[in-house]
Amino acid sequence: MRFLHVSHQYPPAIGGSEKYIADLSEALAARGHQVDVFTTRATDYHSWRSELPPFERRNGVAVYRFNSFRRRNYMWRMLHFGLRNYWRTRSARYEPFIFWGGGPNSMEMAWAMWQRAKQYDLIHLNCLVYTHVVYGYWIAKKLGLPVVVTPHAHIEQEQTYNIGFQRKVLLGADHIIADTTAERDRFLEIGVNPWQVSVNGVGLDLTAYRHDMDTAAARRKLNLPEDAFVVLFLGRKVRYKGWDLALDAYASLREQFPQLHFLAVGPETDESEKMWTHYQHIPGIHIMGKVSESEKLTALQACDCLMLPSAGEAFGIVFLEAWLMGKPVIGLRTKAIASLVQHGHDGLLAEPGNLADLTTALAHLVTKPQLARQMGQNGRQKVLQHYTTDRIAQKTEAIYMQTLRHHWQKTHQEMNGQR
Repeated sequence: MRFLHVSHQYPPAIGGSEKYIADLSEALAARGHQVDVFTTRATDYHSWRSELPPFERRNGVAVYRFNSFRRRNYMWRMLHFGLRNYWRTRSARYEPFIFWGGGPNSMEMAWAMWQRAKQYDLIHLNCLVYTHVVYGYWIAKKLGLPVVVTPHAHIEQEQTYNIGFQRKVLLGADHIIADTTAERDRFLEIGVNPWQVSVNGVGLDLTAYRHDMDTAAARRKLNLPEDAFVVLFLGRKVRYKGWDLALDAYASLREQFPQLHFLAVGPETDESEKMWTHYQHIPGIHIMGKVSESEKLTALQACDCLMLPSAGEAFGIVFLEAWLMGKPVIGLRTKAIASLVQHGHDGLLAEPGNLADLTTALAHLVTKPQLARQMGQNGRQKVLQHYTTDRIAQKTEAIYMQTLRHHWQKTHQEMNGQR
């Protein structure tokens, strides 16, 4: 079969949804399908600046990249104006401001879809919050092609799925792939038919996580004490990811537990670079910026637990990565994360906005290292049983086949009705 995957960005751009669509594309290509990707040349959703080459072949997948309009300050103002007034009035008149301010707006990609999409059996649109899904959806519908959407909705953040044009995509798509049961349930609440949505999750390619270092060697490489309890924050250092909350929890415990060390790994932002000065007096903090996959694995192996108190995760693929390395996790009790992390079994959950609760969770793991290790092993078994790329690709392939059958049946019935 021939599948077209359409995404706002694609590796080497960093992000959970980027990794999801790349791993899925490569796994489906390995299963014998032709998988092409249409995406932008950007690696940064703040600017949509075109940086990557127009074409490359990655592990059996043809990746076509297109220029998009740069998101400059006036576009951010347009987006914020649209969002502020849309939530106040729910008026469709503000939707164009959100559409154009959000991006990526790529006339090249839209035109390429219009010209070439007919050669594919099915189109899979990735990450609903961005506007490529909207024009990709309308083009597919105009051409009579079946459409599958993976929204990656942050269900506590309505702007990622519940704006008028987003709801039209959700209600009109041939099938929706939800990351979690919580996401599926939210879609049902806004009117999506139960037969129209499946829960599939995200998978890890196990071959990409082979690591020849033990914890002691990983710590030596990162200049971390071998006898420390290392807390890892792994992700882009934006506020909604909760890196500052993780630091505050660490800081409140450092004097009580001098063996604690904090490792912060991930791309810096203007905000995070300014904030580091507020923590420079606290010992045991280790900072790394954007890292390679190998360096990320070293950090995961070096830590004792992962702490990601993010208020805006659709799934939280970094939790899977920590589990696969045998590490327990600490997250927030949001609907999506609570449907992934089993509190007390493979990790701990804290109430959003409750620093004391987050601190207590960290202290619990520090004082009970054997329990922490057992939680990590429980998480690893969960990944191996439910969240491998092969398993996710197999389930997605079945969804595609089901969607195609329904589409062909519907088309055949419509043709017979016109005779």
